[in-house]
Amino acid sequence: MTGNSQSLCFVCLYRDSRPELGAGRNLIYCVKKDRVISPKTACELFVRSTDKSREEFKNAIYGSYSAEEEEG
Repeated sequence: MTGNSQSLCFVCLYRDSRPELGAGRNLIYCVKKDRVISPKTACELFVRSTDKSREEFKNAIYGSYSAEEEEG
């Protein structure tokens, strides 16, 4: 990236950096777009990755369970 523009992809919730996906250093796998892309400075799907947003995303995919369900 040149100038002051920074890629949103590196801090996006939908970035998947698993090495088995084969994406190179300048490529990122976007879970939401379901494809390998070059880093973007603007994206209509961008969601900043935070602890809370990652937890909500995992719960949406895998579901969630309470401590009571774990004990039972």
